[in-house]
Amino acid sequence: MAVLRIIMQNLPRDQTSRDLDVAVSNVFHDLKSVGKGMELKDIFSAFRELNKEQDLVIFSDGRVIATKKGLCNYG
Repeated sequence: MAVLRIIMQNLPRDQTSRDLDVAVSNVFHDLKSVGKGMELKDIFSAFRELNKEQDLVIFSDGRVIATKKGLCNYG
């Protein structure tokens, strides 16, 4: 699914954390710029799916970080 790849491409490869809301906004605008509009709730769902698959980690403080597994799968 293209949105999963775009999410992973928006996360730093050096595995520094990023604010989840900023990351979602960036993905939303990237999708919009390539003509693939998507609702924010669906983008959040995609982040949760990647979290469930351990391709990224969503922390309770609202930060998100890519895992090595996720970077290998989508990098």
